[in-house]
Amino acid sequence: MPQRSEISCFGVKTGATKELSICIFVCLIMPKINSILILAIFASPFHLAGQQVSQELFFGYGLNQLIGDVGVNKLQLLDGSIHMNYRIQRHPHYAFNFSYCQGELNGADSLSSLQERVEKNLTIKSTFQSISTRLEIDYFPQSIPSYEFQHTPYIFGGIGLMSFNPMGEFQDEWVELQPLGTEGQGTILNEESLYSTRAWTLPFGLGYRAQLNNIWVVSLEANWTLTSTDYLDDTHNLYVDPVILEEQRGPISSHFSNPSSNLFAPGTPRGNPQNNDSFFTLNFNIGIHIEAFMERCAKFLHR
Repeated sequence: MPQRSEISCFGVKTGATKELSICIFVCLIMPKINSILILAIFASPFHLAGQQVSQELFFGYGLNQLIGDVGVNKLQLLDGSIHMNYRIQRHPHYAFNFSYCQGELNGADSLSSLQERVEKNLTIKSTFQSISTRLEIDYFPQSIPSYEFQHTPYIFGGIGLMSFNPMGEFQDEWVELQPLGTEGQGTILNEESLYSTRAWTLPFGLGYRAQLNNIWVVSLEANWTLTSTDYLDDTHNLYVDPVILEEQRGPISSHFSNPSSNLFAPGTPRGNPQNNDSFFTLNFNIGIHIEAFMERCAKFLHR
């Protein structure tokens, strides 16, 4: 009999076996995702022959806030990220946006207003890289292409992938936490294996974009990102026996498992396994209108 294991997908828990869950995902869900993407690209108003197109290339900076089991419980936007976006629009109200982002998420229980978090005293830094694609819906109809000022608020939603690397500081050095199994993963203390450092993401939010002239475009947006992991902060479930963990994984693992001055008993909640981690980002972007930029370059080269 295959071992039963609780599976998580964007915060939803199931009791299906790992093997059955993987089969269902590969055989049923993935083909539907692929079909939706193919229809969105080829059967939508974006793919009408001879239609005008507007393309933009953005670079931006974001302020991030981790929403997990470690750190403050209020909006502080302490962390940064940089990103690059390619945006293509063929319809007055709809556009596709393809994005690459890398940044950092931090959490420190010592800064929390919740006493139970302060007592846990967990501190992490999680670097990440992500790619995503999303659909944007403009409130005001946009001219395509446009060489004059135009603006609109918009909403967006999409899907992506991310890799992340939670770290903790030990003797003035940052140490990767996933290989340490701080909740006893991969030992006699915990039947779960070491968690994956890759996850699906669901970015969604709202923003405001303005084309200032025939070249420059700026935007400001609030972006919420749900993930399929509860380990952005290396914290998921229960405390384990520190003595056995030190025997199995070493003293550094035991230190990061329970850095509090109050040693929590094995089985005490260390995190909340019912909710996956997420993060909020406030992005500022500046970009160029590619068609107008290329026309200007051509005029410069041929003058």
